[in-house]
Amino acid sequence: MNSPREQRCNVCQLRRVYNTAVVWCSECEEALCSECKQYHGLMKMSRNHKTVYISDYQRLAPSVLAIKNRCDDHEEKFEYFCDRHGKPCCIICIKDRHKECRDLKQISDLIKDSKSSNECITIERGLKHVLQTIDRVRKDRTDNILTLDDQATRYQNELREMKRAINDHLDRMESQFLDEMATKQREMKSRIQRVIDDIDDRREKVQKKIRNINAMKRYASDLQNFLGIRGMEFDVKNEQEYLKALKENGSLDSLDMFVHFHSFSALEAIKNNVTVLGRITTKTTRCTLKVTPQNSNLDRFKSISWWDLNDN
Repeated sequence: MNSPREQRCNVCQLRRVYNTAVVWCSECEEALCSECKQYHGLMKMSRNHKTVYISDYQRLAPSVLAIKNRCDDHEEKFEYFCDRHGKPCCIICIKDRHKECRDLKQISDLIKDSKSSNECITIERGLKHVLQTIDRVRKDRTDNILTLDDQATRYQNELREMKRAINDHLDRMESQFLDEMATKQREMKSRIQRVIDDIDDRREKVQKKIRNINAMKRYASDLQNFLGIRGMEFDVKNEQEYLKALKENGSLDSLDMFVHFHSFSALEAIKNNVTVLGRITTKTTRCTLKVTPQNSNLDRFKSISWWDLNDN
């Protein structure tokens, strides 16, 4: 297949003429200039072919652009889809490799209304749910950082109140105490930030997949959309499993910081026998966020491994 990214008319190139292509025909799998587009629309064999502007077609993911109408091995048009192997088949493929398969279906039936099919809707909804959950998780982690900052500020204020009665010796222990608390705070914030950075990366990938779906629905052929959607089916489940794993491995657990000060009466004797200002402890609270939907229709989808639609 000639890539539409070449932006040259494939028909003209056969005549060694290099006109700029303006549209792409997924049925012919060729880029056409404005003149060839007119002939293409008049010819009986191609007048019903749908074309899209090159610039629009290039918005599809590379993996979707790589989907062909014809078999690489036999150069025959795909006519059937084998559910058992998760592959499209030409007539020769069926004779050579799918003699025992009993679940062959005509592609023309499968791709009919594929852009509004339940599978397409389910995948898109699943990805949007994952994106919404990622946003909630990120907000929860960000709020946790703000809580830690508020806690640190509150304890610092308490420390300053005690400091007034202790002077020089308290100043030395204050420095030691603040360093320890800052270290604890940095460690907890760093743990949370790593989770945020990770889910931000996931969020970007999910948004890209949603954009890919929207582009396929608008500009891809029905076959490309059908096969492209099938290639994304397990992406949604994988993202949901990722969010579930975040919760199960404790990455979403709330981190809090507490300070246990000595009593004020003990602080009066700080110059003589107190060498440690306080004890800093942390608390981890299990996450209560729901990261997976109650009902998922994705378990019924079969894996398709003959091409990769994970455009990262």
